[in-house]
Amino acid sequence: MLNDVQKTLLKVIEVPSPDMISIREEDNQDAKLEKSYRVGIDVPVFISLADAGQWDNLPDGGRLCRVMLKCKDAQGIGLNYSTMRLPKGSDIFVYSPYHTSVIGAIASSEIPDSRHFTTRPIAGDEIVLEYYEPSACREYAEIEISGIVYVYRGFESAENQQIKSASSGSCEVNVNCEEGQNWQNQKRGVVKIFSRVTNTTVDPNIVSHFWCTGNIMNNTAQDFSGLLLSAAHCSVGGGVTASPEDYSKWVFYFNYESEGCSNTGSEEYTIVGAEKLAIADNSSDVGSDFLLLRFLQDIPPAYQPFYCGWDAGPGGSSSGVCIHHPGGDIKKISTYTSPLVSDTWGSTLNTHWKVYWAATTNGHGVTEGGSSGSALFDDEGLVVGTETGGYSSCQNPDAQDYYGKLSYSWTSNGTFASQQLKPWLDPESSGLLKMPGSFNDKLAVADFSADTYVIPVGGTVNFQDLSAGKPDKWVWRFQKGNPSESTEQNPSGIRFESFGKMNVKLVVSNAYNSDSIVKEGFIDVRSVMSPNPSTGVVTILADINNENDLIIEVYDAQGKIAQKYEYAGLSAVSYTITLPDYGNIFIVRVIRGEQVQTHKVFVVH
Repeated sequence: MLNDVQKTLLKVIEVPSPDMISIREEDNQDAKLEKSYRVGIDVPVFISLADAGQWDNLPDGGRLCRVMLKCKDAQGIGLNYSTMRLPKGSDIFVYSPYHTSVIGAIASSEIPDSRHFTTRPIAGDEIVLEYYEPSACREYAEIEISGIVYVYRGFESAENQQIKSASSGSCEVNVNCEEGQNWQNQKRGVVKIFSRVTNTTVDPNIVSHFWCTGNIMNNTAQDFSGLLLSAAHCSVGGGVTASPEDYSKWVFYFNYESEGCSNTGSEEYTIVGAEKLAIADNSSDVGSDFLLLRFLQDIPPAYQPFYCGWDAGPGGSSSGVCIHHPGGDIKKISTYTSPLVSDTWGSTLNTHWKVYWAATTNGHGVTEGGSSGSALFDDEGLVVGTETGGYSSCQNPDAQDYYGKLSYSWTSNGTFASQQLKPWLDPESSGLLKMPGSFNDKLAVADFSADTYVIPVGGTVNFQDLSAGKPDKWVWRFQKGNPSESTEQNPSGIRFESFGKMNVKLVVSNAYNSDSIVKEGFIDVRSVMSPNPSTGVVTILADINNENDLIIEVYDAQGKIAQKYEYAGLSAVSYTITLPDYGNIFIVRVIRGEQVQTHKVFVVH
């Protein structure tokens, strides 16, 4: 974490803010036309980190390069990169100045072949980009920033990263209230989208960003290929449709929800980049307004995504829900209890379902900007439509909304595969019009626990595998453990021989995938000081495996340092010291590198 001194030493690049008067005028006009909910706009820059950053040498021979960017009055800042190439072993972090929000580490394996990349916005008007280069690195990184994503609404303040459900109306209902109890699988298929559209017809420097909602979809092959269904109008800005490069920089947020019915915080799990597979792109009529994407990378198993089922038949539904991200907020649920009505949005008849929302125990859920593209679920929990727009709001909760019919999107928007859902959701041409949702339970998802988390030096720990998805191989790594590795499913008797907070890593795999988890500081190994109380002489056990460079500091009851011992180049298992001959209480600090432990010692004279 940067302290005040470190922050002032960093070079700060000031980026001019965009013209917010004209932007808000455009947003007001778009709201009247039921267009996507724009929340940000790009500010073009060209910054080469190698030239603009501050380089610092590290004690281990590696190097850090950092630069701070500021765009005044932004609610949030993201970064676009025209070039991102990282040597093996290096990585980048992006964070707010006081580490209240951190993205990373991002390694070379996460950068697409195109080298175009983006990092999601974080709250506040300042952001730090940090590149780490290990001492063994023999290549140079290429990191060039092409734009600041200036977010002007829908983000909390930099001082408080815990989301407060402030960007949506007060009538909305959190998905983990009792209204969502029967929809816990479907909610895991709902994704918040931070889209990007470049206005190439006017000026390629005009890039807009919008909140929308999407839904991970199952298909008849059940190949879990990362299909995401949303609305076509989520890919349109200024009359222009998103380009392939734009799609490659879309950001998708998984599991962005409150823990319960109250508006508590949520971690952010994201994927960057998608490709367009199909769209209702008739310029004279929105048709059923669908957009089908495929993620550019596999969804990490730890996200535990649900692949939503669907019904492409002509029937309606008498009840169901919409799960969505209004205003880019945490996940909400809106409920309908009256039958869907076949209706029209554009000039073509019967392309949409008309729905009216019902009041429930914890509110009267509606839709808002940011809900676009969200799925309409029927009484069987299957997707039957995607949201285009409507008139409901917290001020007018009884008004109607419109969802493009999945049955129309199936084959009716055009004759090409790029205009239909059927070729993608039924790739085997099975003729099925209904498909249940499913988790991909073939994937291994790493997790573990231990029988204890605090032990003395020389103590042992038994570990238990808690991984999901039926893994059949396990590789454990124990920092300062003996043994330091294991391939057993549930290794026991792992002895830790150095004091400090030790990391534990587990890699699991099966025929379908592998997954890993690192729990930092998972085992707290305590140095041992005895006897306590003592007559003035104590023995400290810090390392059984005889690591060197140990410092022992003794402080008296007034907090003044009374003694200091430094041990280097020795191989002792334990260290005996004589405490000062005054006082009855001393604080002894045991220091090795970044590991520090403190003991209170009582002396009986």
